[in-house]
Amino acid sequence: MDRRKFLRDTALAGIGTAISTRKLFAAPMILTPKRTPARTAAGQVAFRPVYVQKSLGPNLLNWAYATDSNWDTFHSNINADNKGVYISDTEGHEKFGVNVRWNVEGFGYTFITADNAGEFYELPPEGKTLNLNLNYELAASRVARNRLRSSLHSRDGWQASHEAAGFLALSEEYLAEAKKHLGDHEEVGGLSQKSLYYALWGSEMLELDYAKSQILKNGPKPGFFFGCDARAFYQMYQDIFVPLFTDIFNYGTITFVTKGDGIINDFEPKEGDLRFGIRDLLYDKLKQKGLKVEGRLLFWFHECCTPEWLKKKTYPELLRYVERHTREVIGHYGEGMYAWEIVNELHDWANELQLNNEQTVELTKLACEVAKDTAPNVRRLINNCCPFAEYVQMKQWSGEPAKYNQRTPVQFIRDLVDAGVDFDIIGQQMYFPERDLQDIIMMVERYEQFNKKVQLSEIGVTAGPTNRSVKLATVGLPTKPYEWHRPWDEEMQANWLEGVYTLGYSKPYIEAADWFDFVDPFSYMENGGLLRNPEGDKKASYYRLQKIEKEWGGLPKS
Repeated sequence: MDRRKFLRDTALAGIGTAISTRKLFAAPMILTPKRTPARTAAGQVAFRPVYVQKSLGPNLLNWAYATDSNWDTFHSNINADNKGVYISDTEGHEKFGVNVRWNVEGFGYTFITADNAGEFYELPPEGKTLNLNLNYELAASRVARNRLRSSLHSRDGWQASHEAAGFLALSEEYLAEAKKHLGDHEEVGGLSQKSLYYALWGSEMLELDYAKSQILKNGPKPGFFFGCDARAFYQMYQDIFVPLFTDIFNYGTITFVTKGDGIINDFEPKEGDLRFGIRDLLYDKLKQKGLKVEGRLLFWFHECCTPEWLKKKTYPELLRYVERHTREVIGHYGEGMYAWEIVNELHDWANELQLNNEQTVELTKLACEVAKDTAPNVRRLINNCCPFAEYVQMKQWSGEPAKYNQRTPVQFIRDLVDAGVDFDIIGQQMYFPERDLQDIIMMVERYEQFNKKVQLSEIGVTAGPTNRSVKLATVGLPTKPYEWHRPWDEEMQANWLEGVYTLGYSKPYIEAADWFDFVDPFSYMENGGLLRNPEGDKKASYYRLQKIEKEWGGLPKS
C-alpha cells in the first residue's frame, strides 16, 4: 500500500576499515532506560465547524494532525469527526497548530493549517475546554500569514499585482466583519469562510506574482535542470521516446531498484548479482544526447522493493553490504553521473529494515563517505518524500506500524547535518500534497537553512479520469469535492505544473525540477504523465512545460 492510499484509507476508516571500528548493533538499540511515560494530557481545545458549503461533502475530513511552531508534524491524540476537531494531549509540545482538510468551495478541498494567527495554541488546564470556531481560526491564520509573506516579499520594493492585492484586501475585510460578530457562531463561520476563500486565492497569487518578478529580475538560470525519470525508454519505441524526451528535458534519472517495481527489472535479484545491462544502454543514450544523468535509489528500504535476503541481514551485515554495494555500483560509472541518490525516504517512512534513528543516520553517513571516496566529483543527494510528514501522526512506516519515534524530512536533514554527513543536494518529492501553492513553497523554503542545493526531485499530479481509467477503475469520476481549483483534467494538470515550476525556478538554491513520470499508463500518479500513451500523444502539460522553458530563456544546455 503506497503512502497516498494509506492516508486516504486511514482517514476514511569512515570507509573500508571504518566498518570494523564503528559501533555496530545487531538489533535496534534502546538508548534510554524504560520508564513510565510522563502524563501529558491536559484540557481540550475543540475546533467547531460551521458548514456553509453546498456540496454533499465530505467537507471536513475525519482525520487531522498537529504541528509544532516550526511546522513539523508531531504525534498527538488529535481526532476529527463531522462535529469538529479535538485535541487534549500534545505529548509534551507546548505550542501547536492543527492541520485539517477543509472544503473551501471555489478553491478546493485541501489541508489548511490553523495556528492562532501565528501565535499558536496551548492546551487549557485539565478539565477545561476551549471552544473555537474552525472557520474563523483557519481564516485568521491564513490572513495573518499573508500579511507576513507580503511584508517579506516587499522588502526590496516589490508590490503585489492589483488582482492579488484585491483578493488579500477582501480577505481582511471579511475577517474584520467576522470579528464584530464573535458571539454568533453561525455568522462568524459564514463570514470567515468568505475571508478564507479570498485568503487562499490571494496567497497563491501573492507567491506566483513574487516568483515571476524574481525570474524576470534575475534572468535565465543556465545551470537549471528540467528533468524526468527516463524509464519511458523501456516503455516506448526509442525513435519516439528520444526526441520527445530530449526536447523538454536536459536531465534524466535512471532507476537502480534492488527489487523491481514492475516497470524495470530487478537490479539485484540476488545479492551481488548486479544487472547493469539495460541501464548502461539508457545511460549511454542520455549521455550521447548531452543530458546530465542521475543514478537514483541506491538504497530504498520500502516494502515494495526490499528483497527477503536483505531483510534477513543483521545490522553489522547490512553496513558491510552498504559499503560494498555503494563502491561497486558508483564505481561502475565512475565520474560519469552528475549525482547519485544515496538514500530515498529514509526519514522514518521507507524503513522495512526497522532501523532506529541513530542507525539511519549512521548508514547514510557511511554510504556518503564511500560514495565520495569512490567518485569524489559526483554529487550525493538525499531524497525525501511526504513533505508534510502526515505519517508521523499515523505512526506508520511504508509497510507496518512504526516502532520508533518518527521525524519529518526537515528534522531528518537536520540530524544528518548535525552528524556531519557529507552530502551535496537535498531532494524533496512533490507529488500533489493536497496543499495549496503557498504551503508548498513555504515548506520547501525550510531547506534553505542548510545551505545546500535543493531539487524538486519527483513532481507529479494526475490529469484526471480518462475513458480508459474509468473502465479499468484506476481513476474514476469524482465522488468528493475537487482538490484544487476545479476537478482535475489535462489543463488543470498543466496549471499546477506551471505553478510549482514557477515557484521552484524563482529560488536560487533550487537547481532542478523533475517530473514523474513521462508517459501514461505507466506513471506513478495515475494519468500523471506528460504523454497520453507510448505513441507519443502530448498532453497540455507537455506543451505548457515547453512554453515556460521558452519564456525563461530556453532549455539550458547540460
